[in-house]
Amino acid sequence: MRPAPDRIMAGGGRIVAAFEHSGPARALVHHLKYRGLTGFVDAAAAIIAPRLPKVVLVPVPRAVSRHLHYGVDPARLLAKALARRLGTEVHAALAPPFHSPRRAGSDHRRPAHRFRLRRAVDGPVLLVDDVVTSGATLGSAAAAIGLDLVAGAAAANAVPETPSVR
Repeated sequence: MRPAPDRIMAGGGRIVAAFEHSGPARALVHHLKYRGLTGFVDAAAAIIAPRLPKVVLVPVPRAVSRHLHYGVDPARLLAKALARRLGTEVHAALAPPFHSPRRAGSDHRRPAHRFRLRRAVDGPVLLVDDVVTSGATLGSAAAAIGLDLVAGAAAANAVPETPSVR
């Protein structure tokens, strides 16, 4: 598995990921999301944490219907693992929709679902997600928070090659 270089999303948000979303890393993310195999989370957190600022972590929540069906919220697990390593807090600032059409591995022309702000967070935040494919979900989460995105952290990243320096 190749380590993923930092990327800059549209809008200037930096993405820090443990791996490129391909090969074994893609399979591990799939098993995390759909089979609840969580061992990958600690390995990804160990790789990502040294490259992150110590700020409040906000997981990008999974749609309620998927969380209930699969029994796991991968972004929340990754955020908790990162918080242990960074010595920072996890805030459940975003409320997910009850259900939204699946975007992972499918048509990304559909807009990302919108999040509601559950509670405000002071200061900069780091959005945490399990995988970044187009960056649309992170963008939607950042819009709901209403703060500038300090960075986005993910176990795997499939955002097209982009330099990591503004």
